[in-house]
Amino acid sequence: MRCADSIVPVIVALSIVGSAAGRSSAAAPIFIHAQRYAMGTMFDIAAYHPARAQAERAIEAALAEVVHLDHVLSHFDPESDLSRLVRRGRGVLVDVDPALYDVLNESMEISRRSGGSFDVTVGPLVRVWQTAQSSGRTPSPDAIAKARRCVGFEKVQLVPPDRVRLDADCLSIDFGGIGKGYAVEHAIRILEGAGIEHAVVNAGQSTIAAIGHSPDRAGWLLDLNVDGSGLGRIELTDGSVSTSCQSHVPLREGGLAYGDIIDPLRGRPIESTTTVIVRAPSATRADALSTTLLLLSIEEGKRVLEGFPRASALWVAADGNVLARHRDVGAAPVKR
Repeated sequence: MRCADSIVPVIVALSIVGSAAGRSSAAAPIFIHAQRYAMGTMFDIAAYHPARAQAERAIEAALAEVVHLDHVLSHFDPESDLSRLVRRGRGVLVDVDPALYDVLNESMEISRRSGGSFDVTVGPLVRVWQTAQSSGRTPSPDAIAKARRCVGFEKVQLVPPDRVRLDADCLSIDFGGIGKGYAVEHAIRILEGAGIEHAVVNAGQSTIAAIGHSPDRAGWLLDLNVDGSGLGRIELTDGSVSTSCQSHVPLREGGLAYGDIIDPLRGRPIESTTTVIVRAPSATRADALSTTLLLLSIEEGKRVLEGFPRASALWVAADGNVLARHRDVGAAPVKR
């Protein structure tokens, strides 16, 4: 979820790479950058590596994997692996793509730990509110009740290694709160597997993951754009930062604007103007946790984070001031 520009983290390194690229030599690391549109946003990958052709092949393979995962996980594409599961897996076990099983398994874990606040089966409620927004009205209580009957992570049954059953005839799945992080993490793995040691993957500035560092720094310079935090810029390496906030839409009720992040337990959009920034080793978990913490009170969110000892978080007000923090986002453990 991309938030207001005043709070979105910015990769500072990407704005100053021109001089580094111009100074490259046979022995010096060369800057390589490419991007691809997928999952409704732009994915950027940048790397420093002494062999340009090797790095270009690795980045192309990583971007190809992002596009592949978009086809696997998309609920918009009727031919995606996810759409086929929703059509065929209601009441029966079906074999699914390993990546689909993997992200479902990770989603169920976050759902269990958050008491159902994070729930990828929220799709029916999302559709009810989107329909209402497009017609300029709010959903009826009956429409919300019918959609809530279709929602519940416990209705998804996973049988290792790759079989899934959906125990509701109206259940659907939306990976909007975890899919980009999963794609970012897999892109990083492909880069590492190809021998790239210094790279950053950026999914629309909502989830950013990095390995190694840019030249002359201990990591990749990231500006959190948060006032009053004492953080300013941090160096990110061997980990991820993800940002979530409620994006408001024109529909109004009682003077309040509603957005597209739906609370599955209440059956309606959250009304928060807070932004949550999470730092964690895993981009998948950073993405899911930033969404989860937005759905919970700060104290409830801190309790959830106790189950993730290497994750840290900031809760930021609309004016950019820090409301709370759990552990220190700027001082999270960094592997040198």
